[in-house]
Amino acid sequence: MHREQSGGEPEDPRSVEDRDRLHQLQRHRQARVAKAILFLGILAILILFIVWNSQRVPVNYVFFKAHNRLIWVMLVCALLGGIIGFIVGRPGRTFNFRHKDEET
Repeated sequence: MHREQSGGEPEDPRSVEDRDRLHQLQRHRQARVAKAILFLGILAILILFIVWNSQRVPVNYVFFKAHNRLIWVMLVCALLGGIIGFIVGRPGRTFNFRHKDEET
C-alpha cells in the first residue's frame, strides 16, 4: 500500500524510507546532545566537589597517621568500595552437578 501525497498520487516508497531515516537520525542526534549536556553537568559538579574538598585532613590508618587531601581519601574509599562490591556481588561460575551415568 502506497501513501498518497496531497495531490492524490501515491508517494514514492523511497521518499518515505528517506523521511523515516532522517527522523531516526534527528532523534539520535538529539539523544547525543542530551547526553553531552548531562555529561558536562556532571563534570561541573565533580569539579566543584573536588575544589570544595581539597583541604588536608588527618587520616588514621591502621599503623600510622597521615594528613591527606580529603578528595583523595574519598576517591580511594570509593575505589576500594567498588572493587569489594564487584568481587562480592559478581556472578560466580555456575556449577553443573551432573551425575555421570555409570555403565553397568
